[in-house]
Amino acid sequence: MKKFTLLAASFLIASSANAGIVVAHDNFDGTSAGFSAGWATDITSAKNKPSLTNTDGNKSLTFGSNNDRAAYWKLAETQSGGIIVDFSFSYTGTLGNNDFMGLWLGDKDGPSIGLKSNCGNGSCTNDLYVRTVGTDGPWLLGSDLVAGQSYHLLGYLSKTDDSEFYNSFAAWMNPTAYEMTSLTGADKVATGASKIKSVSEIGIRTVNIDNKVKVSIDNLRVSEVPEPASLSLFGLALAGLGLASRRKRG
Repeated sequence: MKKFTLLAASFLIASSANAGIVVAHDNFDGTSAGFSAGWATDITSAKNKPSLTNTDGNKSLTFGSNNDRAAYWKLAETQSGGIIVDFSFSYTGTLGNNDFMGLWLGDKDGPSIGLKSNCGNGSCTNDLYVRTVGTDGPWLLGSDLVAGQSYHLLGYLSKTDDSEFYNSFAAWMNPTAYEMTSLTGADKVATGASKIKSVSEIGIRTVNIDNKVKVSIDNLRVSEVPEPASLSLFGLALAGLGLASRRKRG
């Protein structure tokens, strides 16, 4: 029992870095685009496979054309509870109005988060969006992006008010360690019932990406939010660690 408790504690402590248990991830440094851990299949594309860009020895996945399913991944396990997604991204070139790169969950028309350049007033401001449904924002205030700079985007998709469909999507740009752990202080929370009850696939949709703009993503991670039973196990594991420590000192 002691050995099991210690192992459980180690697993949950390692998993609690962003308040979730990582179920799939990829830093795109492998030999094939899009396969690292937790995926049922390698990355695929409906048309042109996105390229792997190597910058100073670090690879990222780069999109230079448009497709509703520019890249998509099957999860090894379907998720129906709270889901955390986070990734880093950057772009090169000059944004025009409605240059778009969104990470969708469940379906290309499902909840999504990412870049949607907001340049209709002559200057691009508030260029990141999150939504559960529809085709517009809302936008993350203050997300005025700069070419060549890397940004970290975190999203928490959940079901509220006993909904059977995902209906809340919180988003953070460059979240702090505390925000990643507590999932509080979101820059924007999108609401509205989607048509998605569970997620077995995620993907990238690109629109208006051409030879003037290329968008890259890196360090993609999908996590499930622990159920109360898991959190109880975490507390039990920590208690076991404390007991083991006291016995050792005695």
